[in-house]
Amino acid sequence: MSERILKALMQLFSIVSEAEEVSDKSRRIVASFLQQQLNQQLVDEYLKLYDEFIEAKTRKSADGKQKKRTSVNSVKVLLICTQINEELAQKQKIVVLIRLLEFIYANETVSEQEMEFVSTVAETFNIAHEEYELCKHFVANTEHEAIYSPSVLIVDNKKDNVHGQNKHIYSEGIDNSLRIIKIESLNMFFVRYFGDSELYLNGILMSKNRSSILTQGSSIRSSKVQPIYYSDVISSFFADGNAEKIVFNVENLTYRFKGGNYGMHPFSFTEESGRLVGIMGASGAGKSTLLNLLNGGYMPTTGQITINGVDIHNEPEKIEGVIGYVSQDDLLIEELTVFQNLFYNAKLCFDNMSEKEITKRVIDVLSSIGLYEAKDLKVGSPMDKTISGGQRKRLNIALELIREPAVLFVDEPTSGLSSRDSENIMDLLKELALKGKLIFVVIHQPSSDIFKMFDNLLILDTGGYPIYNGNPVDAVVYFKRLVNHVNADESECVSCGNVNSEQIFNIIESRVVDEYGNTTDHRKVRPTEWYEVYKDKLAQKVDDFRRTTEKLNITTNIPNKWKQFKVFITRDVLSKLTNKQYLMINFLEAPFLAFILAFLVRYYNSDTSNELGYFFRENENFPAYLFMSVIVALFIGLTVSAEEIFRDQKIRKREKFLNLSKGSYLASKIAVMFVISAIQMLTFVLIGNTILEVKGMYFSYWLVLFTTACFANMLGLNISASFNSAVTIYILIPFLVIPQLILSGVIVKFDKLNPFVTVQENVPFVGEVMTSRWAYEALAVHQFKANKFEEKLFKVDKEFKNVEFRKNFWLSKLREKLSSAENNFGKEDKQEMVEENLTLLRNEIAKELARNPNFTFDNYEKLTVGQVNDEIFREAKIYIKELNDYYLKKYKTAYDKRDDLIAQLNKDEEAKAKFIELKNNYTNDALSDFVKDKNSLNKILELDGHLIQKADPIYLSPKGFRAHFYAPEKRVFGKYYDTFWVNIIVIWGMSIFLAITLYFDLLKKLIEGSGKLFEKKKG
Repeated sequence: MSERILKALMQLFSIVSEAEEVSDKSRRIVASFLQQQLNQQLVDEYLKLYDEFIEAKTRKSADGKQKKRTSVNSVKVLLICTQINEELAQKQKIVVLIRLLEFIYANETVSEQEMEFVSTVAETFNIAHEEYELCKHFVANTEHEAIYSPSVLIVDNKKDNVHGQNKHIYSEGIDNSLRIIKIESLNMFFVRYFGDSELYLNGILMSKNRSSILTQGSSIRSSKVQPIYYSDVISSFFADGNAEKIVFNVENLTYRFKGGNYGMHPFSFTEESGRLVGIMGASGAGKSTLLNLLNGGYMPTTGQITINGVDIHNEPEKIEGVIGYVSQDDLLIEELTVFQNLFYNAKLCFDNMSEKEITKRVIDVLSSIGLYEAKDLKVGSPMDKTISGGQRKRLNIALELIREPAVLFVDEPTSGLSSRDSENIMDLLKELALKGKLIFVVIHQPSSDIFKMFDNLLILDTGGYPIYNGNPVDAVVYFKRLVNHVNADESECVSCGNVNSEQIFNIIESRVVDEYGNTTDHRKVRPTEWYEVYKDKLAQKVDDFRRTTEKLNITTNIPNKWKQFKVFITRDVLSKLTNKQYLMINFLEAPFLAFILAFLVRYYNSDTSNELGYFFRENENFPAYLFMSVIVALFIGLTVSAEEIFRDQKIRKREKFLNLSKGSYLASKIAVMFVISAIQMLTFVLIGNTILEVKGMYFSYWLVLFTTACFANMLGLNISASFNSAVTIYILIPFLVIPQLILSGVIVKFDKLNPFVTVQENVPFVGEVMTSRWAYEALAVHQFKANKFEEKLFKVDKEFKNVEFRKNFWLSKLREKLSSAENNFGKEDKQEMVEENLTLLRNEIAKELARNPNFTFDNYEKLTVGQVNDEIFREAKIYIKELNDYYLKKYKTAYDKRDDLIAQLNKDEEAKAKFIELKNNYTNDALSDFVKDKNSLNKILELDGHLIQKADPIYLSPKGFRAHFYAPEKRVFGKYYDTFWVNIIVIWGMSIFLAITLYFDLLKKLIEGSGKLFEKKKG
């Protein structure tokens, strides 16, 4: 209070008193009031000022003009009250009123004038008439004059409540009674003692018939009376017979980690609704472990935890929605507003409510926690704040508060907050407890005011040892007594009333001092010793626990998976739409890369002889464009999804706690990623293909690149869900992309890889698992065979090229091998070569007989060193000659057929011009060279007794599903299907596989398993 206010109050006390009746008792009341505000020096100073006002009033009273003086004093009272009204808080005004009432009732008679003055004060202070009357009767009535009001609490030694509508607490050893009133508008309590025995309020002796303020954390006690705590008082006032009653029992709870070490030693306690319970302990004491055990997150090794008789671990479906958990982590979606965060959270909890009802509920909750004015502000990140740290904490609490859980667990709600914000958060939690919730709070280094808010305190010591369970303020005395402190019975500062909670841990963790006066690492009292004392003095007996089977009220109604999916996807889309930077990068990245790539590879001969300028057929860089398009799709797909699940992991942990569908969440993420990828690849294809003048292939290119990007999305989501660091995720991306570059079959041909991994006839396995191979092959093959020019010629070209290969290369190789075998047959030093040649002939003829049964060679199996003779050689020559004639004829037929078709397409000048135009605009020579493998000198390869075609792979149909690179079609279940569609289906198959691994966290489990295995080997 300011000096001006105190002077005014002294004058007010002097005016209210009758000059003739000023007594020492009245003066003591003024002194008592001052002692609550000031130190002793200032108390003496203002008492002197009070005496001067009284003396001045006494002198003026001698003039005999009583009526006029009374009128003047009334004006003075009104003026003084008006002056101080703006500076005093309402709670201070109530204290002033109580002291004024005590002041005038200090004498046996109270004049009408004094009562008028006090009534004027109450009216000027805007104190409700009902509360003024309550205060007046509280001060004026004797122990025999009862006050009947719901705002009055009687504490006496009578087991039954005989006080009508008054509240009642039974205290066995108390002398006479305590009378406590509650000022409803301020949630403020005053106590008055009518007994003669010694009774202490916060360690200070209570005076008979004097009123005292009952502050938060207060306790009333004596050697004959069980302590009466502030929490007992407020519980009596806030008890609602219709409210849901919660009994939370923890019975013989223990928890061991996988290594066998204790996370929690045997612990039992019981709590009821309407209480705020603190959990404290040093780092490593097991606070978080205990919290996760109590909220059902961890399964206890032994014991059980029940809520109204329901085991929370074995019957979780019966308590769905009863438990709430506010973790220390920030669970807000940064891009959404305060309202949106709470609204979409509510939509995931209340399927039975309409949007209008949910909106009203959200507004009510925001108003109750003081965030209504900030409802349209974007939450922002902790580093880029839009709302304050205290507001973030309140909003995090509101995420659970809106569900109205009966039991709420809060982990470190004040960490990182200012003292003012910390008190606001704890006030909110205390208010919830007063409304009937049971709240457990893990807290570290609370201020005195916060410490006193708790109704009960659990203290854990290092290693999961419970060492205290009781009233918070009593904890100081308990530990002081155990170590024989001199002032063991002092729980708080005598002068200021503050409790130093750190004093508890200073005692618990005090260190041994060596002979040189230095503290050592050894504790004076080990955790096991504290635990043994706890078991002996404080441990609650399970047999004494209260039991109830009152049915729990389930307020949460989780929507079905489809509705969850819609909420998840709406929430995700809104968060992305508000992030302008995210939108700009993701939707400009693809067209920008397309422009750069297409612009750079748009090659044409700049010689003056080139009159046409750029045309598609002669762009030598086009295969590079195809390949880089695939890599861009992979890279963009990975980067856009790599952090999606990682940044939601804290939110997902809470949503898992709420039993929300993991499948719906993942499906929403996948859907959003696929839509983004669809737009990105559409812009990429539109710009890239337009610049390079790739005609008629927009949809095909988009489909392949979209499919590839979707695979990359799934891969990105998997790594996002499996790693615990954004840095690790982005470092990993090159390790995923580089193999796609090397093993695509473009940069390094598959048949030029290390022989250890390569397969000459087909794509090696390392290539089969590369999405880049399937995507690039689909684009290259489709571009070559399905363009407007080649689609008319491909069938005849394929027939012609296959016959040409058999005639020119395959038959030549057979003749060569047969001649070599015949010429060297019988030579000792050539037997191995002869055997190899005969084996090759035998294998190739067997395959040809199966392919072409019109020509027979019955003795082909005798083409071995042991059975072959001149007759067999002769028959083989005849067979090969017949094949040569056959393929020569087929070659001529195929050639004529192809020649006729080309002639038809060039039947006149106009058709010829169109033919050339189509060829220039729709075909690309560089790509043709790639898919025909024209640059390879080796057209046929001999390997392991077989001949493998290397010429024109684009025209060669594979024999099985495993095919060579650039195969025009794939054999699936005995039928041939176009490579384009098969490859797309294969990539989608890979994506589906990744969706399964994502849902079951297979990659994460594999990484964790590998880590544990490595640690075991290292150990």
